[in-house]
Amino acid sequence: MLNLALQVLSKDGSIADNTYQVIGEDGALPQGDVVLTVAQLDQLQNITGKKGLFVTVDTSPEDHQFPLDQLDTIFIDFAGFNDGRGYSFAALLRRQGYQGELCATGDVFKDVLNYMKRSGFDSFIVKEGKDIQEAAAGLGDFTNPYQASTAVPQAHYQTGA
Repeated sequence: MLNLALQVLSKDGSIADNTYQVIGEDGALPQGDVVLTVAQLDQLQNITGKKGLFVTVDTSPEDHQFPLDQLDTIFIDFAGFNDGRGYSFAALLRRQGYQGELCATGDVFKDVLNYMKRSGFDSFIVKEGKDIQEAAAGLGDFTNPYQASTAVPQAHYQTGA
């Protein structure tokens, strides 16, 4: 489940409050920035602020066509740290041409942030109970990757010379 009460950590290490809201249980569309589920995508045109989409393992971009050009942020849920589908979804969305923000949510913590960043994520909602300041500090742990990725199209090799 998406916890929008938590702060958002950007890949540059900055921390900000989340501005997105979800549709209420009464079905009323809130004003401002709204994140929808795949089942609520028919409400996309009615949003006045930024438009977000919440993607779970059950709503894979392999199986669904998303209006990528209309979305500002796609939140990808990690059900568990041992479930790598979120990484694949991020890379797939980037290959499909999505240029907006990708935000990792769910089981997100310091040890996985660099992998997420390399998969194409721009921001992270760190799991409740984990230290967001520690996670932010850990974003700089790896600065020279050996392999190319979605985030690093051409790796810079260290020669040791």
